[in-house]
Amino acid sequence: MIRILGKPGRVKTSEPVEISWKNCIVKCRDDINCSVVYKLSDVQCQYFSFGSITTIQKADFETDEMALKVLIPQDQCPNSNPLIPGPTYYTQIINGQFYKTTVLPDSLSTRIYNLTYSVATCPNNTKLFQRGETTVVCIGLYFFEEPLCNNQAEASALCKAQSGTLTGPANADEYEYIQDISNPSNYTSKPTPYKYLTYWIDGVGTNTAYVYTFEDPTHNGSTNYKWPLRGPPTPKGTGYCLYNPSPALSFITDDPCHITDCCSPTMCWRGALCQVPPIIEMY
Repeated sequence: MIRILGKPGRVKTSEPVEISWKNCIVKCRDDINCSVVYKLSDVQCQYFSFGSITTIQKADFETDEMALKVLIPQDQCPNSNPLIPGPTYYTQIINGQFYKTTVLPDSLSTRIYNLTYSVATCPNNTKLFQRGETTVVCIGLYFFEEPLCNNQAEASALCKAQSGTLTGPANADEYEYIQDISNPSNYTSKPTPYKYLTYWIDGVGTNTAYVYTFEDPTHNGSTNYKWPLRGPPTPKGTGYCLYNPSPALSFITDDPCHITDCCSPTMCWRGALCQVPPIIEMY
């Protein structure tokens, strides 16, 4: 919470709360629905939930005090106004949705700050993950329709058809999720007569050892890829692509990008791990 000298501007709804100013700030900080509070008196405050206030104004008097939820990169309060030059964000994930509040100085008046709100929701059969301060992606498995087993180029096209890209794990939580959604599909989406299913992920080999090119710039390359103890696959040059996981083990490996199935009836490249954009609703 950042305390500033200011007062409400355009307001949709608010709630008066009979509580001390100090406790009002604490209450807002701990309430996922609260965005802004305004001091009415020493024993009463005005409480603004997400989306309920769209502008704040600079104070007319020293008694006009507000507190806003914003992200501060440092571990201590800034010496200067944290809302300048802006924009300033506050983000949180609630019930699988990504809520973002943006505070931005008004382009026409130095006395006004504008607040905008958005909620990001993922399409069905995908899960929302936050990558960085404000970037969110929806990750899920997408399956080939015909043929049921297909190559890496078609996997890339499958993701692009959803306005996304092939992706890979950006952290341990994402890797665990990938495994969690991959394993059940072996029972629900496995074509006869294959024993194992696997899925293309982001990563194409180059002529430089252990260096890959990626479609998705948001997962920090192969930093969070889970390799075998000996490290990434033995370099084979161009024409080799990564998939997840090895059917017999739990690590990422590679094979020729053109492959669709192998050692029939053993393994089928059944689809792609994609990141697709969330559906954004503005308030």
